[in-house]
Amino acid sequence: MKNAFQLFLHDLKNIKRTPSFIILLLGLAILPSFYAWFNLKSSWDPYSNTEYLKVAIVNHDKGAEVQGKKVNVGNQLVNNLKDNKKFGWVFTDDLKEANKQLEYGNYYAIIHIPKHFSEDVTSILHKQPKRAHIDYKVNQKINAIAPKMTNAGATAITQSLNEKFVDSATKALLDESNRVGLKLQDKLPLYHKIENAVYEAEKAIPQMEKFKQTVNKIDRHQGDISKYADEFYSLSNYEGKITEGADKLIKANEHAGDINAAGQMIVNINNNMPVIEDALQKANTIEQKFPQINDAVAKGLQATSTAQSAISSAQNAMPDVHKKINNAQSITNNAQTDVKSAETSLEQPTAENPTSEKATTEKTVVDKETEPLKEPDLLPAKDALNNGLMAISQLTKEEAAATQDTLNQLQALSEQNPGSSEVLAKNIEIYQHNLEQSIAYYNEVIKLMDQAQKLGLGDTSKITKQLNDSIDALTILNQSLNTTLNGAKGNGKVSFDNAAIQNAIKSLSSLEAFAGSDMQKILSNGLSLIDSNLDTIAGKLSDASQFANDVDRILADATQITSNAHQTLLTINAELPALEEKFSRINQTAQANLPTFKSKVGEASSFVESELPSVLNDLNRLSAFASNDLPGVMKKYNEASHLLQNKLPGAQEKIHELAVFSNEELPGIEKEIKQAADKFRELDKNDTLNKLIKLLRNDLEDQSDYFAEPIQLDETQVFPIPNYGSASAPFYTALALWVGALLSGNLLTTELKDKSLIGKFSLRELYLGRMILFLLLSIAQATIVVLGNLFILDAYAKHPVYNVLFAILVGIAFTIMVYTVVSLLGNIGKAIAIIIMVLQIAGGGGTFPIQVTPKFFQAIHPFLPFTYAVDLLREAVGGIVPEIAWSKLGMLYLIATLTFAFGLALKPKFEPIKKGFYARSKASNLVE
Repeated sequence: MKNAFQLFLHDLKNIKRTPSFIILLLGLAILPSFYAWFNLKSSWDPYSNTEYLKVAIVNHDKGAEVQGKKVNVGNQLVNNLKDNKKFGWVFTDDLKEANKQLEYGNYYAIIHIPKHFSEDVTSILHKQPKRAHIDYKVNQKINAIAPKMTNAGATAITQSLNEKFVDSATKALLDESNRVGLKLQDKLPLYHKIENAVYEAEKAIPQMEKFKQTVNKIDRHQGDISKYADEFYSLSNYEGKITEGADKLIKANEHAGDINAAGQMIVNINNNMPVIEDALQKANTIEQKFPQINDAVAKGLQATSTAQSAISSAQNAMPDVHKKINNAQSITNNAQTDVKSAETSLEQPTAENPTSEKATTEKTVVDKETEPLKEPDLLPAKDALNNGLMAISQLTKEEAAATQDTLNQLQALSEQNPGSSEVLAKNIEIYQHNLEQSIAYYNEVIKLMDQAQKLGLGDTSKITKQLNDSIDALTILNQSLNTTLNGAKGNGKVSFDNAAIQNAIKSLSSLEAFAGSDMQKILSNGLSLIDSNLDTIAGKLSDASQFANDVDRILADATQITSNAHQTLLTINAELPALEEKFSRINQTAQANLPTFKSKVGEASSFVESELPSVLNDLNRLSAFASNDLPGVMKKYNEASHLLQNKLPGAQEKIHELAVFSNEELPGIEKEIKQAADKFRELDKNDTLNKLIKLLRNDLEDQSDYFAEPIQLDETQVFPIPNYGSASAPFYTALALWVGALLSGNLLTTELKDKSLIGKFSLRELYLGRMILFLLLSIAQATIVVLGNLFILDAYAKHPVYNVLFAILVGIAFTIMVYTVVSLLGNIGKAIAIIIMVLQIAGGGGTFPIQVTPKFFQAIHPFLPFTYAVDLLREAVGGIVPEIAWSKLGMLYLIATLTFAFGLALKPKFEPIKKGFYARSKASNLVE
């Protein structure tokens, strides 16, 4: 090591003597950073810069008429999009030209609103509703990502329209209620005005009676009219009050139509009360389902936990089996060496003893040590396999039972003959998702059974057939639900394939029984077959090792199956309490207020239908009298008074006419005034109108949100990163560091070029000494690239200091790997480093989740340095979980350490190979 360091010091002296080389080193330190910075800057936040993506909007919507009003949903959408800066919207009426520009690549997509769009949207108000469609075209050729972005935009448009329409539909009744309440509240002053007019008329009744009595008295004493003349003249004092009351009645009657219209709105609300009760009853039914859901989830968790525990115990037994096999292999290898030694001794006997005693002894030892594995050594593996397969069998039984419960609920739903609704559509989608999960589970079990059969478990075709029968039944049912879903969304009649439901339930019932008995027997018989062959398997080490590895694979697959099921149930179980509590709280509030709401609306509706017409008729008659008859009466009085004053004979006739009116018509008028006043007093006593207005007035936003969306998703971001560029920084930083190591390997030599030093350093010392310069250069590269990310690009990092530290550690590890392959293999090593980089870009999980890549990349993923380097850098950017950081760092340096040890140990052996290849390549005069 001392000599290696001396070589490093000699390299530093050479650098000092050659200033131009310092420029090269600076370039090597900075150049890899450009690779990261330019890539990050170009894709810093692409999803917030989509305003330059041109998307054509072609609106041909002709509009529709709803309840006498013109509506044009297409125009509304266009107006909304004009304020939307998400894309570069281009509004045009020429569909042909838009298609042309799309083909030429000037537009990324076209959204076409057809001419019947508004008619289809509003068809929900007719007997045969139709689903509205928006045509969307996208040019896939222009760019790989742009179609995804424009598709998201088109989806957002349709989703926004759907949400608004659903919100409007669910809000309609509440909106009507609120509108009635507002109108009643607006008419409240008018109501009080009419009420006061009636009360004023009622107060005038005593004066009317006095008028009547006086006229009758005068009429009875026509013979001595002058005696009562003064009393008759005094009646003129009441003329002003009577006229004022009449004017108020006339004005009140002018607004009777408004009061009647408001009353009819209340009647409409009352007539639609069954619709409100039905909606709340459905909400109640949903709440009653939560205990069943919780119970099903709890059973599922228990089943998966039991299976996980059994499989985990089985896996824990396998290390001892592998240990025994490895020990036996080691003994066999040693024994084979001893056999060769013994054979040599036997072939060279001494003169005194033709048979070497030493050889005989060694032969005996060999015979003793090469004893094969025995059946007991592999029994733990067989038992582990048994426990794992039995756990899967039991879990299959539980899964079949749980899916039966789901289908029983689906059957109960079908028997209710529900109509189309958004809620029903959501439920159908949930049922389909559950069926798809069951189908996926059964397919995984089939794969597991195929592996078990290949292991020697015997014929598992009966198990596979039973599972395939269930898969077929569930697939047919799932396909039939597509038709049901279309109906639920308003595209036709809502119909369920009850035969498919029954067939699926029957198939699952058969599977449940089969998994609980026959499946376990088949597996037990197969395990007995393996048990009988264990001694044979143990007799051959390669067979024993293969057997143990196959058991490991089966148990690993079983673990994955149970883990996926368990994790899904845990997620559901964690979210259910909050959803149940919120739904229950809102539902209980609605249910509690319904009786009061129903009662008050019913009372008001009853008044409107039974008594309001009478009140308005009375008011109309009073108004007609005040308008038509009262002026004549007052005229007759004035004429009589005038005649009386002039002692004309005609005064007696006029007075008699007044007496006839007072006796025949005035009592009816007084009675109608009293009835109207009594009805107004009854309404005031119970405060009916104000209470009704309060009930009708509602918070449309909150209540419609409840009916339209009773369950809301609350999103919480764990380890939030503000932009796409910062989230991509770990990948591009790791890529830049690998590129930096490659550049160093290409521009700097790993050989000893100074001929004066040849012979002073061994090949291992050369390997170590020259590596120091490469490592220092990698530290500079890592520091520059991360500091540039932070201060030039303003990239986000939760832990910036650790970001620098982790990058340095990643750079050192990458340099060890690249330096080693270049040092050992020269140009071939450089090519290998490039190949590894290409594989790591696709298989390192830096861009897309590794789970969505092809199987090949998933297979090599655990063996690539990028896998651990990118994850380690992500810890510093998003937030450190110590266990994850240590595990990633440990795996990265395990690879680096193995590479270093390999290079240090085999440097002398690879040197002749490298030089020979280089000499042959140089002879071509085509390589440096």
